[in-house]
Amino acid sequence: MDLVAVFKLLGITKNYSDLNLSALEVDLQGWNSKHPIFRKVFEASKAQLVIEVGTWKGASLVHMHRVSRELGLSTQFISVDTWLGSNTEIWLNPALRPSLLLRHGYPRMFFQFLRNMQHAEILDDVFPLPMTSTSAAHLLKRLGIQADAIYIDAGHHEEEVLLDLRLYNEVLRPGGILFGDDYHESWPGVVRAVDSFAAERGYPLQISSPKFMMVKLPE
Repeated sequence: MDLVAVFKLLGITKNYSDLNLSALEVDLQGWNSKHPIFRKVFEASKAQLVIEVGTWKGASLVHMHRVSRELGLSTQFISVDTWLGSNTEIWLNPALRPSLLLRHGYPRMFFQFLRNMQHAEILDDVFPLPMTSTSAAHLLKRLGIQADAIYIDAGHHEEEVLLDLRLYNEVLRPGGILFGDDYHESWPGVVRAVDSFAAERGYPLQISSPKFMMVKLPE
């Protein structure tokens, strides 16, 4: 699928030529962004299209891109995030809140993400979709997009995670890999949602703490 053409239909041309990001330092802070599961997923799926649901500053995305190229793949990435801080802890934690780059109470984190992608020289392969995870899932389904692997790391409340798993499973090809972060006792809502989804779909669940992965079985 020609993602450039698809995103152009949405009014997203990815032309950043008039955007000066030089005032922003590169900041690839993240969590578990170089976990071995990423390589495992790419080796197993040979993914040509990956959807990342919840991107933050893009550290995992940069690592996934690097892994894909090391494996000789030409993977493209759709990055779904509002860049508004969907995780409650980001707003409540004084150590995390500055990452939102608030101005007059409104986050400008999207520009930090673009700066990081620009620095990593992977903007041509990354297609940001600044929407809620729910809206983006419905949109991608209507566009007929099918991913080879989908990484879930957006909202962390049980109902949010379960909904993301259910919706994004519908835009994952059979045999594709659904995987994600924070399957750990410190995030019990994530654990419950992942366990519930795997049980209801009958997907064998693989855990490599704090990551999880499962392969989509044929209907």
